[in-house]
Amino acid sequence: MHFELSIMETFKIDLLSSQLEGKTFDYEIGDDFFAKIDGLIQRGNIHSTVKCLNAGAIFKFQIHSVGTVIVPCDRCLSDLELRIETTDVLSVKLGDEFADDGDCVVVPESEGYLDLAQFIYEFIVLNMPIACCHEPGKCDDSMMQELSRHQSTRSGEEDGEDEDSASSDDSDASESGGEDSVEPVDSRWEALKQLKNKQ
Repeated sequence: MHFELSIMETFKIDLLSSQLEGKTFDYEIGDDFFAKIDGLIQRGNIHSTVKCLNAGAIFKFQIHSVGTVIVPCDRCLSDLELRIETTDVLSVKLGDEFADDGDCVVVPESEGYLDLAQFIYEFIVLNMPIACCHEPGKCDDSMMQELSRHQSTRSGEEDGEDEDSASSDDSDASESGGEDSVEPVDSRWEALKQLKNKQ
């Protein structure tokens, strides 16, 4: 995923602030946010509340996100609206260079800023179902018909290719056999054969 972090300054939290613990940050996340991310979510309307539960050697942020996102349906590819509500805890500490081992994120102390944009997005994505599909019968009819037509055409082409390939192989084999039977023996091989017989 690629983020234009320089544009999304409001998501940066100053970890060196002396008044961080207990502070709450509210974000209204819309289409502009998702447009800056090269990900699955196309559009959305999410409200995220981030609260700093602890500030010290380890920072703990509680991130609550609720709203809806628009993604392509896995079956018909048309827009699918998903309801999202997730509460997650992000642990962060300062260090020499950025690292994310899954349990705790390390932020370079020389920078001192945590960019929440990526983590809010990832928590939203993790809350989505593995298969994003409309309920049975709710898929876009025109898209399903086009998909069915495409699959039928492709299946026919593959069957035709297999038959052509088999026919071509048989033809090649036949032609090869015919050439072997009528092609005269190279005079050089005949000379070598006579030399071998004399030995």
